[in-house]
Parts: sequence; C-alpha cells; structure tokens
Amino acid sequence: MSATVRRPAHRPSRRGVIVEAAFELFASGPVDNVTVVDIAAAADMTSAAIYYHYPSREEILLEGLREFSTGYVAEIERIATEVVLPAAGMGAFVEPFMTWLDQNRTRALVYFVQSRGASQQVEAIRRDNSGSLIPIFARAAKKTREKLPAAEASIIALALIAQIETFASAFLSRDASFSTLGRRAFIQSGAELADHIAGTTAV
Repeated sequence: MSATVRRPAHRPSRRGVIVEAAFELFASGPVDNVTVVDIAAAADMTSAAIYYHYPSREEILLEGLREFSTGYVAEIERIATEVVLPAAGMGAFVEPFMTWLDQNRTRALVYFVQSRGASQQVEAIRRDNSGSLIPIFARAAKKTREKLPAAEASIIALALIAQIETFASAFLSRDASFSTLGRRAFIQSGAELADHIAGTTAV
C-alpha cells in the first residue's frame, strides 16, 4: 500500500500585501516619489520579491486603482438605488458617499488626489469609471424629476461626476474649502450643489 502523498500547504499570493503597502506610501505623497525599494521595505519583502509579482511600480498602482474603482462604482450604484429617491433629491447621495470615502480613505486618497495625471493608463481608468457612472447618475436624476429627457439626464450625470471628483479631492485632502466650512457644512453645501445641478430640491 503506497503512502499518501501530502500536497504542500497553500501559500497565498502576496500581491494583496504588496498593493496595501504600496498604497499606504502612495497616499502619503506624490506617487512618483515612491520606489520599488520603498514598497519592498513597507511590505517586509525584497525588491526581487516585488518584481516577481509585478513588473513595475506602475502595475502595482494600476491594480490597486482598478480594485478601488470596482468598489467605487458599486457604491455609487448602491447609493443611487437605495438613497436617492424622489422625496430626498439628488443631494442625498453626498453624505453616504463621504462616509464611504472615510471608510476607504487610503485608496480613495490615492485615486482622487495623489495619482491624478500619473500616467495615461491611470487616466484611462478614470475615463472608464466616468463611462460607468454616467448611466447610474442619469437613472437617478430621472427618478427625482419626472419626464426628464435622456440627453439632459446625461448632462446632469456628467456634472455630478465632476462634482464628486472635486468634493472627494477637497474632503480627502482636507483643503481650505473643507477646513473653512467643517465637515457638516461641507456636506450640506455639497448636497445643495447636487440638487442645484439636478434641478431638484430635497423635501
């Protein structure tokens, strides 16, 4: 009777560890200032081990941004479906979205602030996200206004995406506009602006 052959224990990929370590570094300053050596030290790995999993720092950044993007679009769709209702107005999306940004601060900070203009591939991810968000916001806008023409709904969606980008950047970087207003007034002003863009007013 032959002895049972034991399979080696499964060793999970360290890709997730690498991305998390890299994004902690990316969130603290310009992406271009972070090197593979820095990421290796933060992940408690060697540079060779990093290169075994990723060919470059850029690929680490792109993978993390794609993962964040999936959650970002899904959260906007959840809010648009569950929170933005005719009686609430379009501004209702602002506060739950800001709460989500807080819960995902590191990757959100890299996406909305630190990686802007980092490369054509990074900007392609942003464009793809905008393409996914336009129909979500257009449907939400049509929920809050009866007989809203499709073309106008798409224009409203584009304006709301621009607002999200601006407000998320200000909120995450704690810039002068956020610091001056404070969290509550900042969110309230964001909600009012979203209602103005969509031509809705919360009841």
